[in-house]
Amino acid sequence: MKTRPHKTVQALNENAVVALVQRGVVNDTFRRLSADKKQRIYQTAIDLFGKFGYDGLAVDQFCRVVGISKGSFFQYFPSKSHLLEFTILLFDNYLEKMFVEIRRTESGPLVRQKLSHLYDALVVNSRLYPEEENFYLFATQALKHSAITLHGIELERHIRGYVEKIIRRGEETGEIRGDFEVNMTGHLVSLIIGALVRSTFQNEEISLRDIDKYLISFLFDGIKQ
Repeated sequence: MKTRPHKTVQALNENAVVALVQRGVVNDTFRRLSADKKQRIYQTAIDLFGKFGYDGLAVDQFCRVVGISKGSFFQYFPSKSHLLEFTILLFDNYLEKMFVEIRRTESGPLVRQKLSHLYDALVVNSRLYPEEENFYLFATQALKHSAITLHGIELERHIRGYVEKIIRRGEETGEIRGDFEVNMTGHLVSLIIGALVRSTFQNEEISLRDIDKYLISFLFDGIKQ
């Protein structure tokens, strides 16, 4: 497995925090904290939810690690589920910006090139650091088995939306056979790319050497060479 470059912690989006206050996800007391303290709370939530999940993380444990009192916690968040929603929505906001940057740096016009660029950006040169990768796995896999349900939050929609646009463009240019159902093809490919991303985050061995063969030739027999 190719060693991915060192990644740095993403900075907290202050505008997104203001929007969450307006939605009632966090209290205004949290917004008024220093940027460093808000960042520490967010980072600790990323780390601990990724390690212990929702059910396995107690508020007392979170407060002890982040260095705040339990009383302060409830001044910042109405409940533990609101802390989780806050963390997921800010992380989701970061992923959205990350995919905008991935699209901006595309270099090739072909479907094969676009999909290889996406895979490379998500796996080989991933901008997520290990704790964020663990949180991604929790939020996309383990969360549905948790005691908490957050409706309308689906982090993998970024992959699906990106891939479906690529596939639709490929059908328009004739790179993909016209008898393929574009939405279904895009959905299936996004599922496969998502599975490859999760496998990498779980440190499962994947051969990057033949990724074009598996991701393009094998999955897209209808794409012209």
